Amino acid sequence: MGIFFSGFGIFVLDAIVILATNSPYVLIPIGFLGLGILFFSTSVILLYVYDKNNGVLEYLLSLGWNQSDVFKCYLKAALLLGGILFIGEFAANVIVTGIGGTQTILLGIEMMALTGALSFSAISLVTVAMIAFSSLQKQRVGSNGPVGLTVGAVVLIPTFYIPEILPFYLSVLVDLLIAGLAGILSIVLLVLSGRLIRREKMLP
Repeated sequence: MGIFFSGFGIFVLDAIVILATNSPYVLIPIGFLGLGILFFSTSVILLYVYDKNNGVLEYLLSLGWNQSDVFKCYLKAALLLGGILFIGEFAANVIVTGIGGTQTILLGIEMMALTGALSFSAISLVTVAMIAFSSLQKQRVGSNGPVGLTVGAVVLIPTFYIPEILPFYLSVLVDLLIAGLAGILSIVLLVLSGRLIRREKMLP
């Protein structure tokens, strides 16, 4: 799913950049590219639930890790997965937009920079929030994990497309604002995870 959305986003981005450089819809592909990267990283959340139910988290806690250490470990894995797909998107974008010359390459890089800022902040927020949700649930089998992921997606994903209805420069500012807010919230959740999540909630 993540690769599909990324591929579609690259296609739309390159079509707009090459065929209509001054198009007011030039930011539309960012939503698809960001969504692809976010979907690509969600397997880490499912891995967290699996590891929790099979005693991996209990083992990590027995080594002296605290709740924040565990969250950071899975967050790094999610960011790494997202980074791999982002590099692929960036490379494909540079190759294709290179056909249009220097101006289209620069515009394509600008779009990918916004995509990276929005995507990685979104990955951080969704991953930390959903891992915390999974840690708080009562069911051992992790059946609420997909529910928590859906809640996070419903809240965050629509913000990817809000800038499309705004003027270009205002859209850029809104994208950066969304990325900043998501990043700040993820940091706050990560710092407070040691207090919000009790150790016994991370045991199978």
